[in-house]
Order: sequence, then C-alpha cells, then structure tokens
Amino acid sequence: MLRLSIASALLLALSVPASADWTQAQRTRFLGQCVESCQSTLRLPDSKLKVCNETCGCVADQAETTVTPADMYAIDEAAAAGQTTEAMQKIRGYFPGCAKKSIRIP
Repeated sequence: MLRLSIASALLLALSVPASADWTQAQRTRFLGQCVESCQSTLRLPDSKLKVCNETCGCVADQAETTVTPADMYAIDEAAAAGQTTEAMQKIRGYFPGCAKKSIRIP
C-alpha cells in the first residue's frame, strides 16, 4: 500500500526537467518537487521521511540513464498542458521498485 501511495504521490514530480546527464539544476528541481510531493501527500512521521528521500533519489538515478534533458523539458511542457509523454511513463515505472527498496532501508 505504501509503495502505491508513494508512486501516486510522486506523479506530481514528473513535471520537472530531468535527463540522461541532467544538469544539476534539473536534478535538484526533480528531487525537490518529488520529495515535497511525497512528504505532503503521505504525511509520514519525521522518522519515516527518509523513505521519500531514498525513493526520489532512486527514481532520479534510474531516470537519468534513460530520459534525456530534452525529454525532461518536453515533460515539463506536457505536464503544464495536462498531457502525458512516453518519458513520463518511463519515470512512473521506476517508482514501485524504488519505493520497495526505500521501505527496506533501516
């Protein structure tokens, strides 16, 4: 249940630029929005906030290997228009596995 909640909560973060070899600004923005969305949606106690940090970091690491900076700019534009891109779908696919790994982190 927590995995699905994290995945759902973090979909909001997909409007952030990111990429294969993202710029530092793109990665920072992605992580910031992802973690903020996770924390505000799940309302985790302070002792569990590491789950959001770890999940978002994992997703960013994986997405950076497959999603280009140009894809991320397209994601930003599509999200603003209420649309979905193939790159968004790729990123969404990383959330369940990353959330599962993060829940196991002591």
